[in-house]
Amino acid sequence: MRRNSSETTNSRKAASALSRRQFVASVGATGVALGLAGCSGTGNGSGDGGDSNGGGDTPTAEDIEYSGEDVTVEYSTAPLFGNISDQLQQAAYDAGLPESIDINFSTTVWGADDLQDRYNQILSAGRSTPDFMLTNFAYTPFFAPREWLLDLSGVLGDEKMTELENDYSQVMVDSMRWDGGLYGVPQFIDIPTIQYRKDLVEAAGYDPEGENWATEPLTWDYFAEVTKAAKEEAGTDHGYTTAMNQRNIGSISGYEHLVTNGGNYFGDMSNQNGPIGDRSVTIDEQQTIDTLRQFRTFLYGSDDEYAIDGLDGGITPSDALGWDTSPSMESFSAGEAIMHRNWSFAIADFGSEEKFGEDLGVMPYPYSVSESEASYEGTGGTNAKLGGWHLSINPNTEKLAATVEVIKAMTSDEFYLTIFEATGSTPPKPGLFTSDRAQEVDVMNRHLDTLQFQSENQFAPPINAVWDPQKSAIGQEFHACLNQQKSPEEAVAAAQEQVEQIEEQES
Repeated sequence: MRRNSSETTNSRKAASALSRRQFVASVGATGVALGLAGCSGTGNGSGDGGDSNGGGDTPTAEDIEYSGEDVTVEYSTAPLFGNISDQLQQAAYDAGLPESIDINFSTTVWGADDLQDRYNQILSAGRSTPDFMLTNFAYTPFFAPREWLLDLSGVLGDEKMTELENDYSQVMVDSMRWDGGLYGVPQFIDIPTIQYRKDLVEAAGYDPEGENWATEPLTWDYFAEVTKAAKEEAGTDHGYTTAMNQRNIGSISGYEHLVTNGGNYFGDMSNQNGPIGDRSVTIDEQQTIDTLRQFRTFLYGSDDEYAIDGLDGGITPSDALGWDTSPSMESFSAGEAIMHRNWSFAIADFGSEEKFGEDLGVMPYPYSVSESEASYEGTGGTNAKLGGWHLSINPNTEKLAATVEVIKAMTSDEFYLTIFEATGSTPPKPGLFTSDRAQEVDVMNRHLDTLQFQSENQFAPPINAVWDPQKSAIGQEFHACLNQQKSPEEAVAAAQEQVEQIEEQES
């Protein structure tokens, strides 16, 4: 429920920090434009490390028994985890993985789009390796209907399924559901926050700690006032930086602002995934127009003809219209911005002693409309887009039983906290933020209250096959508006028309 009140991180290798930034830059911003056709067969032979379930039937937990023999399971993952594979292998053993099972950390290409393309080639060909993979929820509507991922709802057993229902971020778990099946288990969740220069804000006369900005979200009006004042006091080049290129503005940064303004593309959040062609399209509404006017004010100030009266502006550089996640970090990292929107991974970097240390502040996403005042269920109040990655099993693995053992170890509290300590990647179980180990993770431990609060206030984008062309159309129109090529009214009307056409075509 959203509330609307006004080895450690320092031991990370520099290569891991760079890998994390590059890899997560694509999380939540993936554009899936692959033309996928046909379904692969579901091979369930377990080969070494388990019993075969032959015949193509979906196996159950009762069918799977690890034999105890020596076996190596291949994990297709990001270079981030490949860089610390020895540490993660040991963490899996510490979590109860039999030492007869070895994990081959097979690092692969950068970025969610490229990674999906690679998996498309592997899975469509029916290859048996890798045995399991790091996956993004954007893949679900493409891979799950084709049986390219194994339904985990039966193979994990009742205990793990109960834990997923009760202890995890439900929006994260639900993002990998499809037609009654579960096709991934959360590995880590990415939580967007506003990261800011607390020292510069305080120098401008504001009191973040006294006003409890860590868990009491600001309004966008107050946020803009603070940013403008701190920018002028400190003389920084920029006030508020975020990724606003065409890919981001419709599906991430602009979407978050819209939801915190009480709007949505498809009415209530319960409509996100359909039924396609039989749900309301609600882009051409005042909340969306106001969101674009808000951005125009932030970009161009009161001189813009569509600026919002009384809203402080001129705080976001127009260069942001060309930025993805990594470029958007550069101004803030260099000390030339007051406020910055980014995923939780960036906190470990910005909060290090080499950067801003305790001068870094972290706050939840601001809002304009409270939840009770919002037009649609699930909108209003502080809210941020879901990010993160999952573990999914290749249905053609010949080592199913051993792979299930690895999945269970890698979704244990021990493993989640090891990832948190080593990389700053946040656990998908909110309760772990209050654990003794989490309290000892350098840098991140100063911001656990904010991370836990925001993790409970995240929304998932639509997870269906039409979201990619729809978000592309929305992004194109929003971007044209923010480049002052269209009025907000023209942009939302055009986006509405295109999204409706896609709905009609697919229904």
